[in-house]
Amino acid sequence: AQCPMPDRSDIHPTDDQKVRTSPTSQPAAMPNPSNVTVNVWLADVATTSITGTSIGGLWGAFNPYPVPNSKQALESMQNAGKKFVPLPPFSSFSSVGYYAGLFGSIVAVHRFVSGGVAVARDRHDYWNEIFGVVGVYLYTSFLTKNEFRVSWNNRAVAGIAIGSIVYANTAP
Repeated sequence: AQCPMPDRSDIHPTDDQKVRTSPTSQPAAMPNPSNVTVNVWLADVATTSITGTSIGGLWGAFNPYPVPNSKQALESMQNAGKKFVPLPPFSSFSSVGYYAGLFGSIVAVHRFVSGGVAVARDRHDYWNEIFGVVGVYLYTSFLTKNEFRVSWNNRAVAGIAIGSIVYANTAP
């Protein structure tokens, strides 16, 4: 015994559900308001930064290349004339933190710039993402000029992460 389908002929579709059959029946082009507040923007920066940090940490755990100035890098420099031998997974704990900080900050810069442009323009569109990519390019070109900047970047990311955890657990 099958259950009969209920009659839904009395429910009319909304404007969004109606099928448009001709280009003239579409609504006029309207701006795409973002409805993004500063709180939503900064929350997006924080969550994507945490995601990027996690992905960077996973990359660091399985990364076959040693972190500059580490014990593994010095050993590979001594074997420079020989064939490159990748590091085994989980062999360098320093690469986990190194890449976590690097990836997390790059993702945070992208979301900060593109979200800031979205808030300033009050629109969500692809131009925001283009500004974010340009911001990441400028940031990474500055950051990767020497290892000193990368190490201070990673210290800042760790400090911000620890400060965020403390604030989240002590704020009223």
